[in-house]
Amino acid sequence: MSNRARRFSRVAFGVLCTLCVMLTVSAAQQWNKSQGWGEYPQSSVDAARFLEYSTWGPTSESIVHLQQVGYSRFLDEQFEAPISSYQDFPIVPNTRPDDCTGVCQRDNYTVYPLQTRFYTNALYGSDQLRQRVAFALHQLIVVSAVDIPIPGRLAPYLKILDNRAFGNFRDLLYDITLNPAMGNYLDMAGNRAATAANPAGPNENYAREVLQLFSIGLTQLNQDGTPVGGQSVPTYDQETVNAFARVFTGWNFAANPAPGTTNYFVPMVATQSQHDVRAKTLLQGVTLPANQTAAKDLSDGLDNIFNHPSVGPFIGKQLIQHLVTSNPSSAYVQRVAAVFANNGRGVRGDLRAVVRAILLDDDAYAYAAPPDFSKGHLKHPILLVTNLLRALNVKSADGQGLSDGYLNPQNQAMGMVLFAPPSVFSYFSPSTGIPGGLRGPEFGTLNTSTAISRANFVNTMVFSRIAVNANFAPTGTSLDFSSLQPLASNPEQLVLTLNTLMMSGRMSTATFDSIVAAVRAVASTNSLKRVQTAVYLIATSAQYQVSR
Repeated sequence: MSNRARRFSRVAFGVLCTLCVMLTVSAAQQWNKSQGWGEYPQSSVDAARFLEYSTWGPTSESIVHLQQVGYSRFLDEQFEAPISSYQDFPIVPNTRPDDCTGVCQRDNYTVYPLQTRFYTNALYGSDQLRQRVAFALHQLIVVSAVDIPIPGRLAPYLKILDNRAFGNFRDLLYDITLNPAMGNYLDMAGNRAATAANPAGPNENYAREVLQLFSIGLTQLNQDGTPVGGQSVPTYDQETVNAFARVFTGWNFAANPAPGTTNYFVPMVATQSQHDVRAKTLLQGVTLPANQTAAKDLSDGLDNIFNHPSVGPFIGKQLIQHLVTSNPSSAYVQRVAAVFANNGRGVRGDLRAVVRAILLDDDAYAYAAPPDFSKGHLKHPILLVTNLLRALNVKSADGQGLSDGYLNPQNQAMGMVLFAPPSVFSYFSPSTGIPGGLRGPEFGTLNTSTAISRANFVNTMVFSRIAVNANFAPTGTSLDFSSLQPLASNPEQLVLTLNTLMMSGRMSTATFDSIVAAVRAVASTNSLKRVQTAVYLIATSAQYQVSR
C-alpha cells in the first residue's frame, strides 16, 4: 500500500466513518444558490450535479450537452435511448462439462461476462439513466449470483429490469414474479398446493419477500413515507403471507430447451393441478374466490399488492435514496408518491413519470447555506468506480481503445460484488443508520478495510492502470489526463475545472486552497504529475465520496 493510501486510511477514514462524511460538504464559491432546476442549467455546476443523479457520472461532453438541450429534453433523450442491456448466452447444461474449462468456464459458468458488460455499458452506453434506474431496481428486487451463478440464467432477470425501468411497476412485478431466476432464488418454481404428497404446503419465501422488500414493506405508510399513526402498524400478518404463498402455487420452469438444461430463458408456466384453488384473503381484506386458475390468482394477487397505498411511498423513497439522497424529506417522498399514484393521466405505477419527478424535484436541487448535513449519500463502490472513470475519459490500458470493463475486483475489494449481493436484503440495507439518527445505506459497505481499498483503487487508476490480463482483461483500463494537462500551469483553474467535473462545484474553500497548494508544490514542468496530484487528492477526499 502506498504512503498516500496509508495517510488516507488514518485521516480520511476518520472523517468517512466517525463523522459519516456528514452527508454533505461546504459549498465552493461557484455553486449556484438559486432555487429550482429551471429549464436549462444555469451553469456547468448545475449540469454536473444533475448528471450525478441521472448517469453513472458526469463527463465533460455530457455537461456541455445538458447545457445545450436542457433538463426536460435530456430526460426525453434518456427515456428513448436504445437499451444497452446484456448479450444472449448459449444454452449450456446445468452441470459444467469436464471439458468446459478456461474461457468456456469463465463465460458460461461465472458472472464475469455480465459484470464486464455492465461496466462497458455504464462507462460508454448512451442509456445512462435507464442503467441507473435498472441498477436501483436490482437493489430493491434482488436476485443474486451467489445462488444463480450461471450468466445465461441471470441475464433474463437483468433484462427485465432494463426493459421495465421506465415502464409500469405492475408489469415489472409480473415479469419478475415469473422470471425463472427469481423462481429459483425465492423458491416459487415448483411451489405446490398442500396435498397428501406435500403436507407441508406451499413455500412462503417469495410471498414474504414480495411484500416485505419488493412492494409495501413491513409497516403501513402515509403517502409521505412516515408510519401510519406515527407508529409501526403492520402491513400484513402471517395469515396474509400464507394466503399469498397459496396464490403463488402451480408455477414451474418451462420445458427444458435441451437435455440436462433447465429453462431459464422464458417465463415460468402454470400447472393447474398443482395450484391451490381454495379462497384466499389478501391485503386489506380482499378475498380471491375459490376455483380460480393459477394465472387468474396470480394476476389478482399482484393487483392487490400493486394497489396497496404503501407501494408508492415505499418504492418512491428507495428510488430517491439510490439516485439522490439517503434522507429525503417527507414532502419529497409525498410528491413522488403522488406521481406513482397518478402520472397526471390517471395511470398508477408509471416509473418514467416517477423518475422524472424524483430528478426534477426542488429537493433534488435545493442548496442550503449553511449546508444541511442530512442531505446526500455516500457513493457505493460501483458508483465510485464509474464516477471516477467517466470523469477522466476512461480508456484501455494502452490509451488507444476502450476499457474491457474488468472492474469487479476493484469494487469487490471495496465491499460490493457486482450482481452478487449477499442476501435478498441486497448489498446493504436501506435502513442502515449513521450517528445523528440519519440514514446512510451505503455506509453498510464501509469499514476500515474497504476505506483503504477505496484509496488504493484511486491510487491505481490515477498513478497506474489496470493492466492487460490474458485471462480476464483483454484491453485493461486507464485514465486519460491529456485534456487537463494544458491547465496544469494554472493550478487554480485546474482545480476549479476538476471541482465542476468531479464534485459538481461543492468543494469547500479550505479543500480548494489545500489542493491548489499541493499542485503548486509539483514542478511546473511536470504537467501530468500536477494533474494526477489534484485528481488523487480530490478522489480520496470525503467531500468527493459523498454525492450532493
